[in-house]
Amino acid sequence: MDVEALVKAIAAEVLKQVGEESEAPRVLIIGEKTCPKCRAAEKQLGKGHTFLYPDEDPGPGETLRRIVPYLSIRHMADMAAGRADGPLMEKVLAALLAGQPVEVVAYEYKRYADTAPEGLMRLFEGQEAALASFGLSPMDTTKRDTVRIRKPLVTEADVAGAGEQGATELRLPADAQVTPLAVESARDLGITLTRG
Repeated sequence: MDVEALVKAIAAEVLKQVGEESEAPRVLIIGEKTCPKCRAAEKQLGKGHTFLYPDEDPGPGETLRRIVPYLSIRHMADMAAGRADGPLMEKVLAALLAGQPVEVVAYEYKRYADTAPEGLMRLFEGQEAALASFGLSPMDTTKRDTVRIRKPLVTEADVAGAGEQGATELRLPADAQVTPLAVESARDLGITLTRG
C-alpha cells in the first residue's frame, strides 16, 4: 500500500469538498436572461451569487433561492387562482407545488398604490396574501420612509410592522380607526400617522 498516494488522494478529496462548500449561493431567476428586470434583480442581490435561468441545466446541488423579478397583475391573478399562464409561471407553480418557496422582487399592482381605488388595492393585497400562503412571498430588501396601510382598523402590530421597515410615516385611509395602543406605539417609535 502506497501511503503517500493515499494521503494525496485524501487531501485532494478534502480540498474538493471544502471548495464545494464555499461555492457561491445559487439563485434561480425565473425569467428571460435578456429581461432588464432580471438583470436588475441580479444587481439587487449583488455579487457573490451564482445566477441560473430556467433554460440552463442547474447541474448537481440544490438551488437555494428561486426569484421572480416581476409579477404582473394578470399573472398574479392567475397564480392566486392556482393557474399558470406560460412556461415561466408553470415553473413558479411547479416549485410551489414541490414545497419550494419563491420570492418576488416586485408586484406590478404596487405601482398604482397612490392612485388606485381602495377596493381594487384590497383585492390585489388579498391575492398577494393568498400567494404568500402558497409560498410566494415578496423579497423586500429596501427600507421605506413611508408605509401605507389600507385597513379599516390600525393596530399596534401594524405600527410595529411599519417600524420594522424603517418607516417614519404611516399613511392610513381617511376613515380608518386607530387603536389607542397604536397611537402610543407610533409616538414611542417616532412614526407620524397621516390620514388620506
